[in-house]
Order: sequence, then structure tokens, then C-alpha cells
Amino acid sequence: MTAGGGLVARWYAPLLGGLLPILLLGFLASAVADRLVFAGWALAFALLWTVLLRQGLEARWEPRRRWASLALLAAVGLAAFAGLAAVHREDLDLGVRAVFGVGA
Repeated sequence: MTAGGGLVARWYAPLLGGLLPILLLGFLASAVADRLVFAGWALAFALLWTVLLRQGLEARWEPRRRWASLALLAAVGLAAFAGLAAVHREDLDLGVRAVFGVGA
């Protein structure tokens, strides 16, 4: 990896920009639904995001290839979240109603 400003743009910005929404979504869903499976999904997805980003940087992939692979991982990860949300739909619904007072 390079030193200086290039490191921030190539490593820290995509790392923070990817991990923050992933972890917030997973931990919020876990808290609302009272199911640890969502937190586990977030941690596994964050690990894969970090490993793929590091692999792309170490292999010196061009930015287009690196972002395309991260976008594909995001699509697969969000599809997995949708599958979990479908399985735990009732728990999520009850949690949202209790926490946010929706539909009362």
C-alpha cells in the first residue's frame, strides 16, 4: 500500500464507507428483532468486505475492478440480508412496532 493521501483514498474511505452501513444495518436489525443472526451477518459481511478490499489493493487491481468486485459482494450480502429478513419477518415486524411505535 502507498503512504500518504493515497492510502486514505484507497483504503480508509472504502473501508469506512462499506463497514459503517453494513454494521449499522446488521446491529440495528439484531436489536430490533432480538436475533443475533443479524449481528452475525453484519460481522461476516464486514470481514468479507475488508478481505476483498485488502486483496484488491495488494494485488494492485485497477479501481474499476476493485469497485466492481465490492459492488458484487454488496449485492450478494444484501440478498443474504433479505433472506434473513424474510425468515425473521415476524420478529422484525414486532420489534419495529415496539421500538418505533409504528402501526399502534
